[in-house]
Amino acid sequence: MTAAYDADDALLDSAQVADRLKVKIGTVYKLKATDPAFPKAASFNGPSPQYWLSDVDQYVEGRSRRSPSARGRRPRLLAPDAVDASVFAERLRAQIKAGAGLPDVRTQADLIQVLGLNSITFGQRMRGRTRWADRELTAIADRLHIDVTDANAVVDAARAQKA
Repeated sequence: MTAAYDADDALLDSAQVADRLKVKIGTVYKLKATDPAFPKAASFNGPSPQYWLSDVDQYVEGRSRRSPSARGRRPRLLAPDAVDASVFAERLRAQIKAGAGLPDVRTQADLIQVLGLNSITFGQRMRGRTRWADRELTAIADRLHIDVTDANAVVDAARAQKA
């Protein structure tokens, strides 16, 4: 990446690059194969690639400046003000806080367990990115005594707009 190298510039093997990036060594090989911004190998020690420290640091700096949607995130389907995604989620949080789900549901973590979801899926549902399943809505309505008719409003609106 950089054209001129200092005398202090060191060559790093893949394990050292992984340590510097705070990832596993397998991720370094994956980045090498899939990320065009990843530094090119400066040399090889047998079959192992070696990278200039300055190139790796430049790559780390570039990653920290990239926009959040540059990789790995789903595109936003709706304008942020099209549907209020927080209405159902806030009602759900308020009911939990008020103790409506006692004794089974004291916290969101308890609700996640009752619904049989993982925290990632639960978060996606709360943000209106994926649909709540009918069985999940039934469990929420039964335990928290909350109106669930608008739970999927954001996802439905996004699908209608996309069609």
